[in-house]
Amino acid sequence: MLLTLGVVGGIYLLYSIGWVVGGLRLKPLANFFVADAMFLPWFVLAVAAPALWFLTSWVLTRGRASWVRVGALLLGVVLLVPWPFVTVGVVGA
Repeated sequence: MLLTLGVVGGIYLLYSIGWVVGGLRLKPLANFFVADAMFLPWFVLAVAAPALWFLTSWVLTRGRASWVRVGALLLGVVLLVPWPFVTVGVVGA
């Protein structure tokens, strides 16, 4: 279980980095469509979402079976994929 938590925690850390890189790649496009006051809070929430999911699933599955905790963490791995980084990447189009 400790190994699984470490691997999933590492994936979430990489997801946070991916959201930072992908969000900064989309910043010029966001300046065209929305103001900085709208971009910054959602950017911060996107970067913090993997850590918040890890913490929330840890707290809410306390005292339950291990497979419930692993299921909640793996659901987050699927839902929190940093799509701006996956689609655009570091270099961009």
